[in-house]
Amino acid sequence: MLAESKQLLANFDRYFLRRYQWRYHLLIVDNHFFDCFTFFLQAQRLHEQLIHSYDLLEIPHQQELYQQVLTDLKQHTVLRIEFRDTHHLVHPGTDIVHDVNHGH
Repeated sequence: MLAESKQLLANFDRYFLRRYQWRYHLLIVDNHFFDCFTFFLQAQRLHEQLIHSYDLLEIPHQQELYQQVLTDLKQHTVLRIEFRDTHHLVHPGTDIVHDVNHGH
């Protein structure tokens, strides 16, 4: 097993707490801005909007390495995996003109 896969699985086991009434899923982002793949574990308490996102691993944009790490991850867990690509970003709906929370 690759060192990257071992690190990913160790981080996954640390953050996947199997809490009662929580939903978990994996998110993999093909980030073209930083030329890498990033793996996240997202957790959401039932009936809440807040999603907790844990950064599990970031690897260089090498297809062979990515395929091997993904295969090892799929052998370790059956959680749903969501894929996102920064070439296909989703617009939030309306342009944010004034954001009070972030001060601009």
